[in-house]
Amino acid sequence: MKKALWMMMVTVLVATAVSFAASRWLVTRTAADRVAIPTLHDLAWLERELGLTADQVAALEPEAAGLSRRFDELCAAHCDARIELGTELARPAPAAGRCREWLEKMNAAQAESERLMLDHILKVRAVLTEAQAQRYGRLVCDQVCSMVPPEDR
Repeated sequence: MKKALWMMMVTVLVATAVSFAASRWLVTRTAADRVAIPTLHDLAWLERELGLTADQVAALEPEAAGLSRRFDELCAAHCDARIELGTELARPAPAAGRCREWLEKMNAAQAESERLMLDHILKVRAVLTEAQAQRYGRLVCDQVCSMVPPEDR
């Protein structure tokens, strides 16, 4: 009886170790294959994906730097408004007017961010060749519609 109990315990430990090793191998293998989701304002990614020339990169560099800074500012404004909204909602009797004000500030930051992105997309397209513009259009569509299944686009 004692021998059978030891055999079961060893079997469970071996099965656990094999299961852990297989899971770890699978996770690390797929993590290595995983690619970070690029953003349309990442100039290095655009250069690789579209085969931009040095002149095209030079034309887009000032735009990309300013865009990144402005996105950071808008993101901070959006987060600040969200925190204030959360603080107001956490009060025993939140003021509906104050909640709406913070919500409008969040919406304004998000809307400005979308306008900036649209302007950026159009500025990038202006320096691309026809073939690059077609590829860029597909990349933009993929990123803009990333929450929509491909068969529904």
